[in-house]
Amino acid sequence: MEPSRGSTAIAVERACRAIGLESSDILSVRPVGGGCINQGTALRTTRGDFFLKWNREADHRFFRVEAEGLEALAATGSVRVPSVIAAGGPGDEVAWLLLEWVEEGRPGRGGWIRLGRELAALHRGAGPGGPDARFGWSGDNLIGSLPQPNGWSHDWAGFWAERRIRPLARELRARGALPAAQAAVVEAVAERADELLGPAAAADGPSLLHGDLWSGNVLFARGGAPVLIDPAVYAGHREVDLAMADLFGGFSGAVREAYEDAWPLQPGHRRRRPAYQLYPLLVHARLFGGGYAASAAAAARAALGG
Repeated sequence: MEPSRGSTAIAVERACRAIGLESSDILSVRPVGGGCINQGTALRTTRGDFFLKWNREADHRFFRVEAEGLEALAATGSVRVPSVIAAGGPGDEVAWLLLEWVEEGRPGRGGWIRLGRELAALHRGAGPGGPDARFGWSGDNLIGSLPQPNGWSHDWAGFWAERRIRPLARELRARGALPAAQAAVVEAVAERADELLGPAAAADGPSLLHGDLWSGNVLFARGGAPVLIDPAVYAGHREVDLAMADLFGGFSGAVREAYEDAWPLQPGHRRRRPAYQLYPLLVHARLFGGGYAASAAAAARAALGG
C-alpha cells in the first residue's frame, strides 16, 4: 500500500474509533486540500460530515495546539471556527485532528463586513490595557509548522522583539539565509520596538489574535458567514492580525472599513504595519526561502522610516 494511502487509512480509523464509529458507518472518504503542510480528507459518515486533517511527520502535539487555538477563539463567542470533534494522542502513529465540516459558499459584501465586525469584537474582548495587561500565551504553539514561542509578558514591545523577531532572524542568519546587512536592519527594528510599537499597544491593551490571518485561513460558509481556520493564537496587539491580512491581499476593503467603524485604530497604524508584517515575512523566509528574506528587510527599513 502507498505510504500516503496507508496514513489516510490509519487516520480515518483512529478518528472514527475516537467518536465511536464503525467502518460500516463510513459512507465516503474523499481527499481535499489540507494546506501546504498537512493532508486533508472529507469524511462522510452516518453521523454527519467531518474534515479530517493528518500529518505522518508530526507528533500529536502538532494538532493539539491547533485544537486549543480553535477552542480559545470559539470561547469568545465573537467569531466562528470549525468545532473540534476529536484529536489524536501520543499513541497514534499518525497525528490527526477531526473537525466539523464547513460547507463553503461564496462571500458577498455582507460576509466581508461581518468579518470586519467580528474581528473587532474578537480583539476587543480581551479586556483593557494598563500595567497588569499580559501579552503572550500559556504555552508555546506553532505558526505553520514552525515553533512559536510564547509565555507571558507585561512588555509587548519586548515580547515582539524577543519571542517573534529575534529568534527567527538569528536562525535565518545562522543558516546563511539572512545576509548581515539585512540582519542588521531587522535587529534595528527589534531594538526600537518599544518606541515603534509600545504606545499604541499600551493604549489598546492585549487582544486575542488569530495569529495567522491571511486570506487562505478564512472560509465563508453557505450563506456567507465567515469561518476562521488554522490559528496561531496568542494575546497581542490587535494590529498584528490586520497587518497580516494586508500583507498578502485577498481581503475586501469592506473588512477594514467595518473593523474601523466598530473600533477605530490608533493614529500611526500605517507606520506600524511594516513592523508587524516583519514577523510573517521572516516565517515565510524560514519555511519557503526565495525572496522573503529580502522582503523582510524591506519591511524592516519601512518600519524604521527608510
